[in-house]
Amino acid sequence: MDINSWAQAYLVDTSVLEKDRVDDDWDNEFGCNYSADGTKLLDTENYHSEMVVREGCKIICDGAFAFEDYMCEEDIPMGEEVPEECRVAFLDKITLPSTLTHIGKEVFRECGALRSIKLPTSLEVIGDSAFENCWSLKSISCPSSLRVIGDYAFGECFELQKVRLNKGLKAICDCAFFYCESLSEVTLPESIEFIGEDAFKGCKSLKKIFIPKGTKDKFASMLSSSTAKKLREI
Repeated sequence: MDINSWAQAYLVDTSVLEKDRVDDDWDNEFGCNYSADGTKLLDTENYHSEMVVREGCKIICDGAFAFEDYMCEEDIPMGEEVPEECRVAFLDKITLPSTLTHIGKEVFRECGALRSIKLPTSLEVIGDSAFENCWSLKSISCPSSLRVIGDYAFGECFELQKVRLNKGLKAICDCAFFYCESLSEVTLPESIEFIGEDAFKGCKSLKKIFIPKGTKDKFASMLSSSTAKKLREI
């Protein structure tokens, strides 16, 4: 990823820090852990299929809902790699708070049952691989508050069909929609200043990328020649 310096202002540390564990707050209802001030969701037990994140939470930390080997329902011998088709985290429905600004790295990685998600109007950053391998995710509409979509953020979301990215977005990073094989339409706002390498690689169903009138040259300079052929001014 090689994004401009302006984007650095939005890229905060979304890992769990040692200080976050001091007086952390356990939520018995949903089996998850928050920092003492309630601004960070640190991790979860991942036993819940439905989840409500508390109001006041600003950051969901890296890997909070991602698949872990212990979740595998098949009898896999210890030490052997879990087959891809068995790698499905438990989460299938989540409600996000109006205060959320950052979804960290790999937060929903391999949440294969997650079909849809409503992103709050406060959201600024979707981290690297945040929704990677969310195979059942069909559509996504990003709020105008969103500034950065990280590397592989929606990589291999095979069922994702339409994506609308609203005004305010600045950067789509490397391989953001890597091998979204069902993706047929994308709407890009004029505010975008950076599109990373292979952002739409492997999107074999992609026919149209809608952009504002008068911006074709701008977007063509940020995309490969084959992808630029799909640009449509509206």
